[in-house]
Amino acid sequence: MKKLLLAIGFVFSTVIGQAQNVPFGFQSATTSIFNLPVAELATFDHQILLAEDTQREKQGGRSNIGRMIPTSTNENLSGTWTTLPNGDRLWQWRFRSAGAKGVSVYFDDIFLPLGSSLVLYPVDKSYFLGPFTNIQCNDHGRFMIGEVVGEEAILEYYEPAAVVGNVRIGISDVGHLYRYVHNVMDDERGSEACEVDVNCPEGSDWTKERDAVVRLTISSAGSIGFCSGSLVNTLAKDCRKYLLTAMHCGEGVTASEWLTCSANFRFQRSSCTSGSAPSFYNLVGVFERANSNDGGGQTGSDFLLLELEDAIPTDFNPFFAGWSAETTTPVSGVCIHHPAGDRKKISTTSDVVSGTYNAIGFHWRVKWMATETNWGVTEGGSSGSPLFNQNHHLVGTLTGGLSFCSNQTAADYYGKMSKHWTSNPNSATQKLKVWLDPNDTGLLSMNGSYMNAGAALPCDPAIVGISEPLKFDDILIYPSLADQTLTMSTSRYSDIEVVKVYDNSGKIVITERMNIATKALNTQSLPGGMYYVTFISKSGSFITKKFAVAH
Repeated sequence: MKKLLLAIGFVFSTVIGQAQNVPFGFQSATTSIFNLPVAELATFDHQILLAEDTQREKQGGRSNIGRMIPTSTNENLSGTWTTLPNGDRLWQWRFRSAGAKGVSVYFDDIFLPLGSSLVLYPVDKSYFLGPFTNIQCNDHGRFMIGEVVGEEAILEYYEPAAVVGNVRIGISDVGHLYRYVHNVMDDERGSEACEVDVNCPEGSDWTKERDAVVRLTISSAGSIGFCSGSLVNTLAKDCRKYLLTAMHCGEGVTASEWLTCSANFRFQRSSCTSGSAPSFYNLVGVFERANSNDGGGQTGSDFLLLELEDAIPTDFNPFFAGWSAETTTPVSGVCIHHPAGDRKKISTTSDVVSGTYNAIGFHWRVKWMATETNWGVTEGGSSGSPLFNQNHHLVGTLTGGLSFCSNQTAADYYGKMSKHWTSNPNSATQKLKVWLDPNDTGLLSMNGSYMNAGAALPCDPAIVGISEPLKFDDILIYPSLADQTLTMSTSRYSDIEVVKVYDNSGKIVITERMNIATKALNTQSLPGGMYYVTFISKSGSFITKKFAVAH
């Protein structure tokens, strides 16, 4: 039986923070979180779910791992607020879906002010997901966090006293996961044992392409699954936020459901077989732009083009992959992917020929090879992942195949970029060429590029360099009650063009230059009240913090 390479399993995205990022619940007594009231949510009979999903899979449907529980609550209706002695604020919501092997949280109206953060963790406090910040939870209002082991978890929001703005935490659903949940804190693999971490030696020549690949979490009709995808460059060299994946990953997904699709960047171990995998490089919300209209590889090459709703922050380090729509057969190459939703892996090949998945000649047939670390293959969750040729060009996207760790010489099939380009039973406006060559240059290949903010052509492969905007944590101000002096400290003082202090009416009362790493600001002449200090960088990015004067 051919395996369906849509996601069939979840794996945790975790990061253990530094001391200043450890959740408040981790710093307090173990018993304190158990004093929080518990929101008891709906549950499910897992045997019934398994029967339903097994039947759906037999009919060629998506493999499900759980259900979404409509919740419709927010920070005002649920949870517990606490104001700390230093003026910081804390909100905690403890919830349970009895019998769940894991839980996740979906938001339909969330906004985190700059400098605040949100985490999700199990009640045993063995790890946490996050911290998530305004980078991920901004004006578009949609987000998801997942997943943690067990039936019970705590969602925790932390707001330093200096934060400006009002938080919104609108929760639409909680995911009840009943299978394919993997505890990476116990170093349990989400994928099979032969898979090779992308930061092993096999990936040393593929770091740029690594930075193009994302893990996609797709929810549809109350169920959840994984696929892989990659950013792709365009001949307009404009850093358009396009993600290329497989059409069968998105069959049946509605426009509104795409707005809850999550793309995880940089979800990989920091080294080979060890190291944390950060979960907070995450964007939620995509638009469907084009697809092969072929039943997911039944009559064509099985491609799907998505566009991210949000701008990609530069600290995500996005690489827009180069590609080739030429018909030349690759000599060798690699696939970079998220098998079973696991941390990013790499599989290597020197055996690529033209093959047939269903439509004759629409796919590359690929067989994997043993390498220094192991013998990587593909799995569920690898669907839509890119095949790069020896020239570092994307030449195909994964539809399906038979490779497993127990069957490493079996073939997998990648829809050809050359067929995505102008073939398939889709309309003229849905051809991939229309989107990746909007100016109709006629070129059939291009190199990849990192994002070069401020350049006329920000994804021109000929330009080198990445700008870095100011971040909230780059700058420290103290004390929060500054009757005499406000101290400002930052290692990035040379990047700052000007510092402006505003009173509560918005009037500028102080203008300063940040020409040293630590600078004292005299506040004795300021009337009592709330003030806002804005640091503006030479590239135009800015950070605002607040302080008070009591006299």
